[in-house]
Amino acid sequence: MSFRKIRPSFDSSASTSTPNQSTPESITGADPRRQRSDKESEGSNSTSKRRRVPDSVTRNACLNCKKARAKCDGKKPCKRCASRVETSECIYEVHIKHAKEELVKQIKELKAKDHLTEQILQALSTDEEVHEILERLKNGETYESIVEWLGRSPIEDLEALSPRTSQHSIFEASDHEMGGISTAFRWTSVTADSAILDHLFQLYFAWVHPVHTLFSEGHFVDSYKRQSESYCSPVLVNALCAMACHLHSVADADELDFERLGDEFSDAVRQSIDPEDRSVTSIQAFAVMFLVDCSRGKALRASSYLKVASNSLSNSSYQEIDGFAEVWKNTVRGIQNLNIEWALVTFQVPIIIQDASPAFEEHDTKLDDARWYFYRYVNDQCPAWPSLLATTNREKSKLIRIIQEVSSMLYTQQGPLLSARQILQQYSRFVAWREDLPTVVGDIEQNSGQALPHVLSLLILYSSAVVQLLRPLLDFDGFPTTLVEEVIWSHAQHGLYLLDEHYRTQYTCRYQPVLQMFAVLHLTDVIARFSPGGRDGGKDGPEAIQLGMDVLMQSRVGFPVAGPLQEMLRRTAQECSIRLPQNLSSIMAPPRPPKQMYRMDDLVDACTRPTYCQPVDDIHIRYLPSFSADWASEGPSFGFQDSISGSSKLRVQSAEERGAQRLMHIHNLLNTN
Repeated sequence: MSFRKIRPSFDSSASTSTPNQSTPESITGADPRRQRSDKESEGSNSTSKRRRVPDSVTRNACLNCKKARAKCDGKKPCKRCASRVETSECIYEVHIKHAKEELVKQIKELKAKDHLTEQILQALSTDEEVHEILERLKNGETYESIVEWLGRSPIEDLEALSPRTSQHSIFEASDHEMGGISTAFRWTSVTADSAILDHLFQLYFAWVHPVHTLFSEGHFVDSYKRQSESYCSPVLVNALCAMACHLHSVADADELDFERLGDEFSDAVRQSIDPEDRSVTSIQAFAVMFLVDCSRGKALRASSYLKVASNSLSNSSYQEIDGFAEVWKNTVRGIQNLNIEWALVTFQVPIIIQDASPAFEEHDTKLDDARWYFYRYVNDQCPAWPSLLATTNREKSKLIRIIQEVSSMLYTQQGPLLSARQILQQYSRFVAWREDLPTVVGDIEQNSGQALPHVLSLLILYSSAVVQLLRPLLDFDGFPTTLVEEVIWSHAQHGLYLLDEHYRTQYTCRYQPVLQMFAVLHLTDVIARFSPGGRDGGKDGPEAIQLGMDVLMQSRVGFPVAGPLQEMLRRTAQECSIRLPQNLSSIMAPPRPPKQMYRMDDLVDACTRPTYCQPVDDIHIRYLPSFSADWASEGPSFGFQDSISGSSKLRVQSAEERGAQRLMHIHNLLNTN
């Protein structure tokens, strides 16, 4: 109930005490002389008072009557001002109630106009009847008639889209200035500031959606604006915003704590999401929450979210409704890709979604031409390029198929032993995929060196996958490593080159995908372990460690998981007796209080295992006894040539060499104290 409803109404005929009604005080303690005086003067005094009271009284008195605290009849001029010689004019202020009503009316009109212009601009941006729209605008047709002609959402369906405030949130908007203005529908209970939501959505669609396309952006935005739950829902909105909060760059002008805001969005998801809900938006929300918890170094819980999303998707049914085919395709492909990428970086057999084998989509020129905006912060004057989203997703789906078979082959504990030909065939599939890439995404040097971040992430994923396929051979007893070290070296170096010279230079690694951080570790690890001294112009061990630390330092600004990953990389450098960066204290901050150091639980929670390193010993026991001999005979036909003596790029150190390096490392530590 509002304040005005419980406040007593004003009655001009009522007074604080009623003359005709006796009170205990008037009976026992009244002054008889005052009573007689009142009775004697009752007729004359009451008559004179009534003459000075206007026939009608208004609550909104003129300024003169307000100043004199006199009753006003509300006329222009009022009776009191007309009968007196006033030095100032009889002026009325606009009543606050009417002022608010007028302000509300103006806001609704502006929102309606903004809604209409947005509909027209969307039609123009998608090349929808551009010539006809311009002609109608030139002819002076109203925005309403043009929007109606386009068949888009009418004004009467428009309501404010910014979420309602939460009674537990510190980010609530004031309700007093607008007199309790509210709308009937809100997407989230965390914040009512539409500018914050717009900022978070732009961050998500710039840095997350092109890499992990879990839904149709067009259908999501359309449902969001129409307040339809067909392809949008509160849990999905909250999940997207929680993820985007990790991408916000803190600025001095920030009035909000976006880290705390992200926690509130995550809490809102966990309070309302239902694992038994098979709706497509709930499935998408679980997948996004997997990314959120991965970013926070909560990989064990993240894995559970991804498993729920995968199982729910397998048990969901296809719906014959408008737009569902595109949404379903994106969701199935996106979650399947997440499963396989996660299996790749955590060395597991990937979860395969039943009936999740959509054919590779045809070339979608319209989606490729849609602009990708280099967005980072509010009011960012960001450049834009064609997104190439359809091409990137199509080629990534092909690569993911190969990675799926490789992960299943390497990490399955049961089944037939692995032959050299199986590994060689998978490598040849990787090479064929790389050679068949369209030039627009495959040859970044020829494209003026300006590669989109999601294209770079795709190429880095390829390098990491090839290295992981061949890495176990480098310390497999009896294997002729000179046959593979050139290939492993070149792929590891090229992956780090793309990361350093392109991704970090053009965009910084502040916004890199969370799963790409694991690829950084795997590529760096190969250089640090097998070529700490460097070869032929590539990065040596200390340079690779420095790059890995720098990259993770940039990511750590928004992704807490980068902290324990840095710690694991530091331990690798010590294990390999590699000199740590001199500026280690500035690029590797300690854990957040009250922790003073990273413990085993932190490392396990970052990647579900105590270490990011590939379990090569488990893979070695799955090779056939004839594996090395078969590779030596069949490898050259797949492009594996023996390296020239003395030019070996990767070399496995003997046990004696590793022991000597370890002793030297201990000696150096003792001398520094």
